[in-house]
Amino acid sequence: MSTTDSTAGAAQAPTAARASRETVVTVTGEVPANSLGAVLSHEHLLSDFAMPGDTPESWAAVGRTRPATASRQWLYRAPLTMELLGEIAMGSPNRDDWLLGDEQLAVNEAAAFAAAGGSTLVDVTTVGLGRDPAGLRRISEATGLTVVMGAGWYHPAWVGGLAGRDVGSLTDEIVRDLTDGVDGVRAGIIGELAALDPDEPAERAVLVAAARASAATGAAISLARSGDPAAQQRVLDLLAEEGADLARVAVGHCDALSPHPDELEPLLRRGVFVQFDQLGRLPSVLSVSDDQDVAAAVIELARRGHAGRILLSQDVSAKSRLLAYGGGGYGFLLQQFVPYLRMLGADDALIEAVTVRNPQRLLGVPTTKADS
Repeated sequence: MSTTDSTAGAAQAPTAARASRETVVTVTGEVPANSLGAVLSHEHLLSDFAMPGDTPESWAAVGRTRPATASRQWLYRAPLTMELLGEIAMGSPNRDDWLLGDEQLAVNEAAAFAAAGGSTLVDVTTVGLGRDPAGLRRISEATGLTVVMGAGWYHPAWVGGLAGRDVGSLTDEIVRDLTDGVDGVRAGIIGELAALDPDEPAERAVLVAAARASAATGAAISLARSGDPAAQQRVLDLLAEEGADLARVAVGHCDALSPHPDELEPLLRRGVFVQFDQLGRLPSVLSVSDDQDVAAAVIELARRGHAGRILLSQDVSAKSRLLAYGGGGYGFLLQQFVPYLRMLGADDALIEAVTVRNPQRLLGVPTTKADS
């Protein structure tokens, strides 16, 4: 029995026609949207998620607790080794784990995705998180993968002086990254943005700037899901009020809701993409969902007619997620998750929708808009 319905099927033809008229901005230039192939919509090749300043206040600003005891401080500052992975899986922070700065390691790891049939990787590392435009271009050239770079700011806590800037200057910077680029390397998506609070001035400014830059350029926005459904709706209201097209917004980190698909309906009713981007993580006692829950949710959402609003990725953002450290790596989605979806009954149309067609619709910008 097909897991897609007439709604999903009817969307395929116009999607293909539209993609043939759209382009995607990559780190090596613009490419036709219909050339992307299988896409990872939310990843990090080069990034640094350690807290700048390393103060209790900076940690608390993003919901983290700074290690206080001598043993926890030692664990935080120790080089990551296989022996520490158990502690890491239990949520213990490790500075080395949060740093992805080795280009050759990134090339080796991304090759697993290419070998599995992958073509495009969206690196949503933003300013302040170790974004490296030239490095991303070198990785793209070395692997043959299409790489899309993010713009904007994850959270004001990671960027010194951001709170003192006005929305206009923030918007202008994002637009420049999308249109002119950084040393010739252009961004192709706005975000990843954290689960920002629209009632906090600095975080609201980041959201408003992202929305206005999206309206000006047509670029999509990638943001993290808020744990508070009401706050999430306020974020989407603000983006829409400032000109963003919610059909070009991906709400990530939806994996935790996968055991309860009904809780995703309020998001889907807004027209956004729901993104399951935690795939391939090793299970632990702290896990609130697993990849089997996500697979079941994909099948159920497709049955309900939402196949065209689902995105899949792995959010590789730490060394412990890499193959070299025993993680699932960048190839997990195509190597393991897609075959499991097929075991559950997913047909070719659904697989193509969630790995190829939907990312095309998220990333593609009409050629006339991209050139304006």
